[in-house]
Formats: sequence, structure tokens, C-alpha cells
Amino acid sequence: MVKHTATHILNFALKTVLGPSVQQRGSHVSADRLRFDFSVKGSLSVSQLQQVESCVNSMISANHAVYSQELPLQTARSIAGLRTVDEVYPDPVRVVSVAVPVSELLDGRTDKQTSVELCCGTHLLQTGAIEDLVIVSERQLVRGISRVVAVTGRDATRAREAGQLLSQEVDSLAVRIADSAPSCLDSAHCLAKEVGVVSDAVDNTAVPQWQRRELQTRLKTLQRSSNTAVRKLESREAAARAQTLLETHGKKQLLVDSVETDSESVVMKTVNQLSSVSPQSHVMLLAHQRHSGKVLCACQVSKGSSLLASDWAVAVCRHLGGSGGGSALVARGTGSSSDITEALKWAEEFARQKTGR
Repeated sequence: MVKHTATHILNFALKTVLGPSVQQRGSHVSADRLRFDFSVKGSLSVSQLQQVESCVNSMISANHAVYSQELPLQTARSIAGLRTVDEVYPDPVRVVSVAVPVSELLDGRTDKQTSVELCCGTHLLQTGAIEDLVIVSERQLVRGISRVVAVTGRDATRAREAGQLLSQEVDSLAVRIADSAPSCLDSAHCLAKEVGVVSDAVDNTAVPQWQRRELQTRLKTLQRSSNTAVRKLESREAAARAQTLLETHGKKQLLVDSVETDSESVVMKTVNQLSSVSPQSHVMLLAHQRHSGKVLCACQVSKGSSLLASDWAVAVCRHLGGSGGGSALVARGTGSSSDITEALKWAEEFARQKTGR
């Protein structure tokens, strides 16, 4: 009964906010939620979702009486503002009205707009029994038809509470990203991952749909900011690694070495920077990734070389018990062997056999 009456009020609220062209295209109620399909052009905006919820909850908090009366079908259809669906109704038919007795609607004693429908189902006696309603989902099924899903009562309260908690988490992330730029790559990665975790929670938790949309917009901005910070730190770390390797090896035609980093991107960017400084060099770097135990591999060769980067990476990664791939010039992969020293010797020997260097 609770969700059936709530569906009637939701139907009225959608018409009130979106206009009289809104028509019901289907509905379903279950123990934990209600679903309502309706005609509309495009998705509802955040403001429209808020207005619909507000309209519904104002009728709930007013604790209006719910009236019903059986009438001849033709008489019932003459009621102003009557909402119907495309189905065959019995004659006589039951009319359900919120806040206004059916008799007053019939004799024109009121011009008050309210929820009034033809319905044979069971309903509440007072709207206050619904307690609360939250729209937790809104999406287009097909062009011109949208679906809203809503929860009521304690479930609605829980959805609001969940929304507040997630909003606080997003506020906290925003402060940390704006006020404390990460000083090291590990902390930047952690912050970026945290944004992703909160984004998943916002996408998959039952919260008010208007709030979900707002939080998703904020999180996209935060994700861009955190990703930018990660890329800057990766480039800075790669530049430092490349400088150290150049000081050690100079512009050797074959540079095979290891670097200390957990980031596959840093390994690849270091290789790129070394190749930019020394375009005629063949470069391969390995790194032991502490948190996974894997060995990261990245390489780049000079244009026109008899050594293909993809062949080099595949061979070395297979030697390490893993796999790799890429193009003729640039390739990468991973392995599982912990003996990097032996792998470096093997990688250098493989390249020398292919190039004669």
C-alpha cells in the first residue's frame, strides 16, 4: 500500500514539475522500491529531480487523507486533472484522490490540483504513512521514455544518510587535493586511487539521484586533478632517473639497466627520455615492483634497427617468466623472476646478438 500510494503522488509530482505532457508508461511496486516509467524529452536535471522529490515529500509531510470512490467510468473520466494509463478500465471504476474528496472534484467545488487516478489497488488512508521518498535512480530507457526508481520510509532515510556520508568523503578529498599537493608519487597514486574508490561508491550506493549527479560531477573534476598530479610527478621522477643513468652510462649505443620504482609509467617515461637524449641508442630498463613482486620491463630502439623492440621485450619477459609486446620501436611487459641482475645480462646479450653492437 505504501509504495502504491507513493507511486500516485510521484506521478502527480512529475506532471507538476515537468508539465502536462508527461504520461505514465508503466509502473511496478515491490517490497523494497517502486519503479515508474514516463514520457519525457531527455534526462531530468538535478534541479528537476530535487523539485520532484520536494513536491512528493511536501504531500507526505502534510499527511493528506487519501480518498476513494466508485463511479461510472464516463463520469470518472470527466474529472479535471485525472491521470490514466493506456488500459481497459472496468465500469464502474474506482477513483483515488489525495487531499481532495472525489465528490468535490466532481461538482467543481475546488480548483486545487492534486493526485487523482483511476485505480483498483489498495492504498493508504493518510499520506504521512509513507514517511519519506527518495529517487535513487533516473535513466532513459529509450528515446522519449525515462524510468525513475524510488525508495520510501526507512530505506529513504538510509539513502539520505549514505548520500551525506559520501558527500563528506568528497569534501575531504577536495580539500586534500587542493591544499596538499602530493610530494611523492606513492601518495599521489594513493589519492588518485581513493578518488576512484569513492567514485565507485557513489555510482553503486543507493543515494538521492540528484546528489549522485552532483557528486559524480565533482569527482570527475577531482579525478582529472589527481591524474594531472600523478603525471607531473611521474615525469619529474623519470627525469631524475634518466639523468642518473646518463651520468652513469653516457650516450651508449646499448643501455641496459635497472631503476628503482614501482611505476610502470615511470619506467616507460625514463626510457622515452633516454631515447630522446640519445636517439641512436637501444634502451631497456627493468624495475622490481615491490607491492606485486613483478619485474617491469620497458624498451625503445632506434629507427631502422635490426633489433625490434617487440622481439626484445617478448624475449626478455619470457626469460623472466612473463610476457610482453609492443611495436618495432617501443615495447613493454612484465615478468616474475626476482633475479634482475641475471636478466639484465641476458637482455644485453640478446640485443648484441641482434645488432652486433
